[in-house]
Amino acid sequence: MKKAGIGIPTIQDRARQALVKSALEPEWESRFESTSYGFRPGRFAHDAISRIYQSINKGGYYILDADIAKCFDRINHDYLLSKIHCSSSLKRDLKQWLKAGVLDNGVFENTETGTPQGGVISPILANIALLGMIRLIEKLYPRKSNYRPFARVIRYADDFVVISEDLGIIEQCQTAITEWLKPVGL
Repeated sequence: MKKAGIGIPTIQDRARQALVKSALEPEWESRFESTSYGFRPGRFAHDAISRIYQSINKGGYYILDADIAKCFDRINHDYLLSKIHCSSSLKRDLKQWLKAGVLDNGVFENTETGTPQGGVISPILANIALLGMIRLIEKLYPRKSNYRPFARVIRYADDFVVISEDLGIIEQCQTAITEWLKPVGL
C-alpha cells in the first residue's frame, strides 16, 4: 500500500497506521517493560539517561553499551505477527504494511523482513518485537539482595545498556541477548 513508484506510505496508509497504532498502544503499553523508553508516550531519551545515571551513580559498574544492528530493517515478520493477537482484518493490514516493499536508488525491493520504512506503525511494532528481552535478563539476574550481583537493562529503541557490578554477568548477558534476538531476526 505504498504510493506507486516511490515507496513512501500514502496519506491514507499513514492515517490508517496511526489509527491501528492508537488501537494497539493501550494493550502494549501495559505490557512493555518499565526500563524501555524509545517511542513510547510520555517517555524520552533524557528519561533513559536519568535511569542509567541512577543505576550507576553509587558504585563501580560494568556497562555493555549495545545497538541492535539494522533493527527496523531485519525484524522477522512471522515472529512479530505471532506476538500480536488481533482481528484477521487488522492482521491482514499489518502483514500488508510489512510486505509493502521499498524503493532504493530507483530499484524496488520486496520486504521479507523489517518494519515499514517511514511508517507511523514501525516504532510500536519494533517495541512489540523486542518485548521480553529486558525480562529475560531480569529473570536470569534478578535483584534479590544488595549482596548478590544482578543485571539491569535499560533500552531506548534499538539501543540498550546492560549494567552490572560483575563483568562475568555482563558477558553472559551479551550471549543471552544475542541468542534471544535470533528468532526476532536480529
